[in-house]
Amino acid sequence: MADIFDNAVTSIVLGMEDFREGSDARMLSAARNYYAGLLLLGKECLIRAAPEANPMEIIGAKFEPVPDGDGGVDHEVVGYATVDLAQLKSRFKKFGLSWPDVNIEKLQRFRNNLEHYHLAEPVGALKEAIAASFSMIIDFLETLQEDPQDVLADVWDTILEETNAFNRMQKSCIDSLLRLNWPGEVQGLDRISCRNCGSSLIGQTDRDNTNSEAAYGKCFQCGQEYHQQQLAEMVVSASYEIDAYHAAKDGESSPIATCPNCNAEAYVENGEVSVCFACKETVAGECSRCGADITVHEYNPDYPGLCSYCAYTWEKVMRE
Repeated sequence: MADIFDNAVTSIVLGMEDFREGSDARMLSAARNYYAGLLLLGKECLIRAAPEANPMEIIGAKFEPVPDGDGGVDHEVVGYATVDLAQLKSRFKKFGLSWPDVNIEKLQRFRNNLEHYHLAEPVGALKEAIAASFSMIIDFLETLQEDPQDVLADVWDTILEETNAFNRMQKSCIDSLLRLNWPGEVQGLDRISCRNCGSSLIGQTDRDNTNSEAAYGKCFQCGQEYHQQQLAEMVVSASYEIDAYHAAKDGESSPIATCPNCNAEAYVENGEVSVCFACKETVAGECSRCGADITVHEYNPDYPGLCSYCAYTWEKVMRE
């Protein structure tokens, strides 16, 4: 098997040279080369964690059982396909390796679109997705106990400069959103996503404003502007989308709902708060008839003081 580490470094360097040149065509090439190199670097981490094993038994994507001659089975690699990003992440966990705390999903999505369709977003968003993942290279090389400055000597200065520039801009945007008086906890704002280009560089147009009900947003990658309600929806999505995902898997109600008052998809009900992040109205309370909790998912605007069951019962009585 060819030296995966050397191939990884070559792909990353080629990608960074394309990235540094900066034209649209070269940026598309940068995504292909850089992403391929990033995955190869991760695979090298797995291989070095079990140096006595056959590399394909570590990074192979498909296996099938074969009799071992003693009544049991062994598993043999099928074909030459190697692990994709999700499998790579899973095997890091099984090997006891630390997975970088980096949002690589945007770059993966852009790369897949380039492979199968075309890039629908502005090239600037692709550039941001690449720059946002640079710390992943550093983490992988740290796992490999390789010096990034030596390994990536020709492009190391570019990686440092772009990482610092992106981090400064992202921090400025996040700080402007955290400054607002949201009615509940906000977090994970590095996951916020522009509806036009997918960028995470969403911040307030007025960086000094502290009133969430007077906040207007802007994407500092493509220039798309957002009114107050849209900004609240994006903040809520970034802060609670993971909780919503787990709730859906467990068959529970999502912590994110449509506000009965302003119709923004910004109402949060998670056991700690029950309030709209856009208009700050709440429907929480006790049913005046039975004392049960009133939740946003069961709220009936025609009977605001009743739980869903009592509202249904009263409505049935009225029809009779």
